[in-house]
Amino acid sequence: MSPKEIAQRYEAKIFETPEAAEAAGFVLTERMAPRNTWNKTSATHAIIAKLVERKRKGQASEIGIVLDSSSVTGCYKE
Repeated sequence: MSPKEIAQRYEAKIFETPEAAEAAGFVLTERMAPRNTWNKTSATHAIIAKLVERKRKGQASEIGIVLDSSSVTGCYKE
């Protein structure tokens, strides 16, 4: 599964830059900079899992991820 497919599965918005996420009203959270594609997928899954838990607890109305060429960053809207 690709990072985009993981995001779609959990109904997370996808952004290309942190600035775009912040402009949309999202708060940035954890950032991971994996070295290869497999690790990027793993990092995406780990970040999404934490965001899904935050949403389940009512701490976030929407979740998202920032996928740029060298990192994955989580984000959420309160």
